[in-house]
Amino acid sequence: MITSSQINEILGITESFQLHGALKDILFDKDKRLKIFKRFLEIENNLDYDWFTNYFQEEQANRNNLKQDYTPHCLCDLVNRLIPQQSGTIYDECCGIGGLTISAWREHRDSIFYLEELSDNSVMLLLFNLSIRGINAYVKHGDVLTNQFKKVYKLTNNGEFSDIEIVGDTGNEFKTDVVISNPPYSLKFDDVDNYKYDARFSNYGVPPKSKADYAFVLHGLSHLKENGSALFILPHGVLFRGSKEGDIRKLLIDDNLLDAVIGLPSNLFLNTQIPVCVLIFKKTRNDKDILFIDASKDFVKEGKQNYLSDDQIEKIKSAYSLRKDIDKFSHVASLEEIKKNDYNLNIPRYVDTSEEKEPVDLAQVVSELVQIETEIEATEKEFVAMLKDLKGPQSYEIEKNKLISQLENSKKHSYTNMLNAANDFLEKSKEELKDNHVVNLLDIATIERSKKNKTYKKGSILIQLSATKGQMIYLDDDTKVDSKYGVFETDKDKVEPRYLYYVLKMSMPDFLTRYQTGLNVKPEIFDSFKIKVHSSLEVQKIIVKILDSFNVELEEKEIEKYKKIKEYHLDNMFV
Repeated sequence: MITSSQINEILGITESFQLHGALKDILFDKDKRLKIFKRFLEIENNLDYDWFTNYFQEEQANRNNLKQDYTPHCLCDLVNRLIPQQSGTIYDECCGIGGLTISAWREHRDSIFYLEELSDNSVMLLLFNLSIRGINAYVKHGDVLTNQFKKVYKLTNNGEFSDIEIVGDTGNEFKTDVVISNPPYSLKFDDVDNYKYDARFSNYGVPPKSKADYAFVLHGLSHLKENGSALFILPHGVLFRGSKEGDIRKLLIDDNLLDAVIGLPSNLFLNTQIPVCVLIFKKTRNDKDILFIDASKDFVKEGKQNYLSDDQIEKIKSAYSLRKDIDKFSHVASLEEIKKNDYNLNIPRYVDTSEEKEPVDLAQVVSELVQIETEIEATEKEFVAMLKDLKGPQSYEIEKNKLISQLENSKKHSYTNMLNAANDFLEKSKEELKDNHVVNLLDIATIERSKKNKTYKKGSILIQLSATKGQMIYLDDDTKVDSKYGVFETDKDKVEPRYLYYVLKMSMPDFLTRYQTGLNVKPEIFDSFKIKVHSSLEVQKIIVKILDSFNVELEEKEIEKYKKIKEYHLDNMFV
């Protein structure tokens, strides 16, 4: 692969800021263009992928302002394989330097491409990429959101490369067979009031000013022919965020435009870890269902980045073509199922990829903890004995004696007896621990959205409804809480409140991942939520006592504190 230094050397530049001027000088001079193209092709003649993706991402991309994250090769390849075979015209919206177009061109070399891009620097590299490959295209340089463009370039294959000329505006009414796009994620959509009468948004409403994701979708769909397909690479938020985005998503689904949702792994991009999805739209569909594919666990790790292998891309393509349920990978959801989920498209609601967890042998865990505690105490006794034998300056002796006193009198391991008692209890109570049963959560507890100025009683359990990880808080006292929580109040005749808190801590995160939402989780989703509880309240209370004694976070902090103390004294021993 051609290197950044080789690119700079061929273009005659030493700094990345010189790129735009150098390319502009070369591209519009036919002789210079021919000479430079041939020099590039002497080093790199594989035209099937974009050579400049990493070069431009590292040197030129404006991530803060323009949210530029150029599409990795594996994602370009995936989109290319999902494009219908018969595609005479292809439109690449927010095309960057043309990575998606280059991949599509591999299989559709006779197609005419329409491309739109805002960035000045991107456009020059884009023209280079298109011209050196002899692609027939129109490139509109401007803002797709405002629909205002500075220049339009026409590229025409001359038998070897493409000639470039500046032409009049092609207009905003062109239609294509395919739309492909990896637009800037969650870019601000300013001056939304100016779009009230914009034809692109007339049927669906204007997207919110905080996020332009659906503005890019609706712009792309406005250029799609009646039998066309559109493929957008987007952040997962478009699947479940509410308000205006939720309204637009509902209307697109009700109009039977959304064909498939494909979830992909995180860390595919160079400068962002967020996972993305591919949304496939079709103007004319016979089916009224939506295919969901969860490929989030299918990736190859290479350093800090992940990528999709050829086999993994083919697996996604095959699932899309087959359009049927595949265990832990794909599901065809009916419109009724989508409606039942309030048009929330969060993929775990439709494709369950969870693996059944191995049951925890609590007796074994406690036994191991007892052994660890015994070893820690023995080690610290040896450490104290070693310290007593060491001599140093007076300042060291003072600090050393403080440490010895602290270690000898520490209550840090005072719960060893508790561990032993827990171990005995578990050994003697194996039959009682087997006495558990599955119950509906709302048969032993109630839930409501927290109310302003209402005091909730000790033992209530708060869940932050907008938190995708399911943050939970146990109330140790009667407390007024913010309005952002859901509040569980337990039936104390059926379950010990703190026991229920521990059960929910273990089971709720996976559940909320499935029901992730941009607004609040509705209390109704817990109507069918089942949990396993021990039958005896006495057993529940003893389990709570055991679990309360294992303050892992406190232990970790204390371990770190002792490490620092030991490091300090060891460092100063021989001063």
